[in-house]
Amino acid sequence: MKFKFIYTAIACAALSFSACSDDPMDATSKHVYGPDESPYVRADEKATVDYSVKFRVGAVESVKIDLKENAELIQRNMKMTVDDMLSALESGVVKFCPINSSLNCWSRMAPTKGTGWYFNSAGGLCDASAAVASIELDKANKCIIVDAPTDVQAGAPITANVGFVIDNGADFDQYVRFRVEISAADLGSIFASVSIPDGDYASEGVFFRDYVEQIEGNLGISINEFIKNCADPEGILAMYMVNENGEWDTTSSYTANGIGYWLNAAGKVCNWGEDGFTFYAEANSDDGALYIGRAPGISSGTSINLHTVYVLKADESKYVDLYISVKCQ
Repeated sequence: MKFKFIYTAIACAALSFSACSDDPMDATSKHVYGPDESPYVRADEKATVDYSVKFRVGAVESVKIDLKENAELIQRNMKMTVDDMLSALESGVVKFCPINSSLNCWSRMAPTKGTGWYFNSAGGLCDASAAVASIELDKANKCIIVDAPTDVQAGAPITANVGFVIDNGADFDQYVRFRVEISAADLGSIFASVSIPDGDYASEGVFFRDYVEQIEGNLGISINEFIKNCADPEGILAMYMVNENGEWDTTSSYTANGIGYWLNAAGKVCNWGEDGFTFYAEANSDDGALYIGRAPGISSGTSINLHTVYVLKADESKYVDLYISVKCQ
């Protein structure tokens, strides 16, 4: 029995050696991926471009990433122009794919939204019901479109990954990757209260530098630029009064200094000297403040809640709300 065991062991060893290839490349050659497998993502930060997209809760607008702006990156890594890369999508030589970053692999999932995919709150692929963001390819305009549902809620940022990759039949090693951090935030409104001293035309200010985060976050301009333009009718800002239904009064002309208004006791725009004129709201760029003042003869204790917005003229999706509680001493 002992001799039989030794002979058997020798035979097994011989078979195992004979099964090994004598080609040293067999031990180091890369795996060739089949059509049903998800190729790994070869680490290459030089092939990756990072973007940060911030949506405003309640005022979502899609953001475009211009592929032409990344032409040098694409040429270096894909050895193609942007136009050539997009044309190669038709033949399948190039693929536009999402990346499963948790598994570090390319996904072959079919598009779930038009020419792209929905992403959930963990940055994973999902259907529309769980989506907090989406990324699509717009070939005609040579851009990638990042979007979010209109009812998206504020929350922690997610990172969604997509890329263009050459499918050479073996691996997905030649690529450009777009790593997009996407967030939605309620950038906030300004809530202030003013107590107007006694006296004809007396006023009290709401000072803009106390609300830098809200102003810069909502309007996308610096606080200095905002203050510079806050009282200039020819500047980049417009100011509108807002009624109790949240509707902007975009038709009334300015009736106070700069971009400001005289208002009646109900907060409606009126003219100075008109029956019922009670308050004024006008900014001063020297002080960096919006002043709320009282007309002559207004009784102590008179109060009102005012709602106004400052809006970028060039893009009225960018605005900041001011809610001001006013009381006359």
